[in-house]
Amino acid sequence: MKFPGGYKFKNFEGMAEPILRELPVPETVFIPLNEKGLINQTPTFTPSIEKGDTVRAGERLLQSDSEPLISIASPVNGTVTGCDEDGITISSDGTEGFEPVEGHTRAPWHLGREDAFNLSCSSGCILLFNDSFSSLSDLDRVKHIIINAVHNSPLNQSWSPGITGDPNIFYDGIRTLKVLFPESEIIIAVNKRNMKFFNTPEIKEHASAVILSGRYPQEHPELLSRDTVHKRLVSPEGVYDSSILLIQFLDVIRIAETMTRGRPFIDRILMIAGPGVSRPGWYRVRIGTPFEAIRHHLLKSDDYGPWRIVRGGILTGESVVSPDASVQPADTEISVIREYAVRDLYRFINPGFTYDSYSRTTAAEYIPLLPKQLDSNVHGGVRPCVQCNYCDEVCPVGIYPHLIRKYVVADRADESFRFRPYDCIECGLCDYVCPSKIDIASDVVKAKEEYHTRRREIEISD
Repeated sequence: MKFPGGYKFKNFEGMAEPILRELPVPETVFIPLNEKGLINQTPTFTPSIEKGDTVRAGERLLQSDSEPLISIASPVNGTVTGCDEDGITISSDGTEGFEPVEGHTRAPWHLGREDAFNLSCSSGCILLFNDSFSSLSDLDRVKHIIINAVHNSPLNQSWSPGITGDPNIFYDGIRTLKVLFPESEIIIAVNKRNMKFFNTPEIKEHASAVILSGRYPQEHPELLSRDTVHKRLVSPEGVYDSSILLIQFLDVIRIAETMTRGRPFIDRILMIAGPGVSRPGWYRVRIGTPFEAIRHHLLKSDDYGPWRIVRGGILTGESVVSPDASVQPADTEISVIREYAVRDLYRFINPGFTYDSYSRTTAAEYIPLLPKQLDSNVHGGVRPCVQCNYCDEVCPVGIYPHLIRKYVVADRADESFRFRPYDCIECGLCDYVCPSKIDIASDVVKAKEEYHTRRREIEISD
């Protein structure tokens, strides 16, 4: 299927190297209990420990309040120094050991399905799915499993599926998924450059690999669903299709490590990259690690910055402003870009050897001598729309962002509905390519929210 729109990022400073390293065990970890981002589809949890208790990494820290009993393990060895409604703080002793997962087996595909399901819950692996499952019958509604191995974002162009160094671990993860979802079709969405890894008889026995576009944002869940199983993941009314389960490649690895190797779910494999990172790449980071610890170990000096830390990608993530922010189970990447608020004088006459340009009007597009810059500056003031249609060209869902914005600005958002603002996936490309520096995406999101508000009002009135 031809991929409409999108953008292929090339040669940016701070791109992640395809190397997996391990961040040192932090001095303290903090697990918040009042944030929705704690895990995917979070149930309510109750601490299994009290302040002053000594805990081992891998020991149960939290347990769900309802069936099935889902556990969250302590990320470190140490002492609980805080436990209240805000979260749990543990002072680490700095050691790297952990308690293996109770009941793990080298071959969970030899377990009964119910036993495998219970192990996925007690180990916390069930939390890696983008849906909530309370019973085996809930698993039966899944007809398609899409494993995302597509990496097209600005800092993520050289990722390799062999990054963990264990060629069998992904295969074990696939077989474990097959135990839980025996009737589900498994599709692996991949970049062309990595197809060889997935084109083996062992993997092909249980899953099929599909090569998708190398343009961002092909890795977005909605586009993965559209281009693999040819179904919408979320309807225009905002209803999620529960027959489709999406899971990240590295989460399949994590499931295999936990259920077949006994490594507890105490860390995340994160991409930490950007011009502010001294060694951009992939890191095992203990859950609850403060962002300040990441700053200490990986960020360059502020003499070269200052630096903005972003939880997520540079186009869709959120700036980390709280000094108490910490790595959580749902995190997948951390981006660090230069905080640059000074306006460049006469930028328009600069040949632009380090400037990215969608319109291909800078020297960097033709003489790629230096990596392209990434910073927080929009490089210019907001100007009126020039009708260039760049935002329409890059839109991966084929809507007309600049037309939708015009109706929103005129306070006539309802008239924009014919341009399908509800299809917006909030990838941020329209803002990125706009030569007039207009915040188009925010206005499209306003139209999208207005559409859903109107739909709810109609449903209530009916």
